[in-house]
Amino acid sequence: MFSSVKKIFSKASFNSSLEQALEAYEHEEYELAISLFESLARNITPKALYYLGTCYFWGLGTEQNQEKGLRLFIASAEQGFCLAQVELGDIYRHGTGVTADSKTSLQWYERAQAAGNPDATAEVARHYEYGDGTEQCISKALTLYAEAAEGGNAMAQYSLACFYNQGIEVEYDPITAFYWFKRSADQGYADAYIHVAASYARGEGVDTDLNKAISWYAKAAEHGDAVAQNNMGYYYATGTGVVQDEDKATFWYYHAAKQGHAIAQYNLAERYRTGNAVEQDIAEAAYLYEQAALQGDKDAQFRLAMCYKNGEGFSTNIDQFVYWIEKAARQEQQAAIEEIHRYTSADSTPPPNPEGTPVPEESIQDESFLIE
Repeated sequence: MFSSVKKIFSKASFNSSLEQALEAYEHEEYELAISLFESLARNITPKALYYLGTCYFWGLGTEQNQEKGLRLFIASAEQGFCLAQVELGDIYRHGTGVTADSKTSLQWYERAQAAGNPDATAEVARHYEYGDGTEQCISKALTLYAEAAEGGNAMAQYSLACFYNQGIEVEYDPITAFYWFKRSADQGYADAYIHVAASYARGEGVDTDLNKAISWYAKAAEHGDAVAQNNMGYYYATGTGVVQDEDKATFWYYHAAKQGHAIAQYNLAERYRTGNAVEQDIAEAAYLYEQAALQGDKDAQFRLAMCYKNGEGFSTNIDQFVYWIEKAARQEQQAAIEEIHRYTSADSTPPPNPEGTPVPEESIQDESFLIE
């Protein structure tokens, strides 16, 4: 009788201590949480092992000890705690505190997947999609992504959308692609933002809606997507869907160009050449034209050729002029073609660019809608 009562009170005390420890952890009172977790001694649960492991592995409320944290994660995972299994999958995938090991990573993810964890299922799908730690199997990856997407995993929703958007292992289906891109984006998965924006801009899988497109492009731009940043620059430069604002246009062109986006580099160069919303700087314009031209932008190639022809930003160099004007013309850049006709008909050193020669304007990246 008294033994039974003692057990009941002991269990109640244990549950209370565990709840207090978890509450302390949730409130980021890590030192208290560690003390309470460790006071549970041998009665500690897999859940408590996991959270205690988190404190030691990441140095929360204590000196970082990844070796001890790893042991605690393994002890928790071996008892079937899914979060610990997923954590170990992440650790071995990225090589955090251990040697990266794709096979071990996959094994831990698969154990969590078997328990129905959608995050683990998404990671297993990724392993099969890229043949990471296992033989590549796209069809299996697709099946697992679909399962994880239905379970609410944002990365899986994004990946599944990409399959439908590109017609990989399934028929091309922009409506289904948009559905999953939107589900993923609504959960804050940043890679999906620009796809949702592009879908609204082009009317693919959803009715065209410029306002919604711009709203999602803005979100993507804020998260550092260079294509979205260039497109926002274009919208502000032209007043398309927004109040025209040359300063904001320059701001977004600059950030996209800084990431090496060729069209943004060209667009920003045009501003430096003309002094539009920035102080005129021919040398900076020439530099940016060169950066974009090297990436194959035909308009930048034309402008770079003219820089060499007219000695703007570079010393006059007719060989370089011919090289770049021909590269632009081969891409059917109209101003370059006309310049070549003018040059060859004169049969002499090309004269300075005459007034009235057609030149390219700032542009949006139409092909940006085929986002990587």
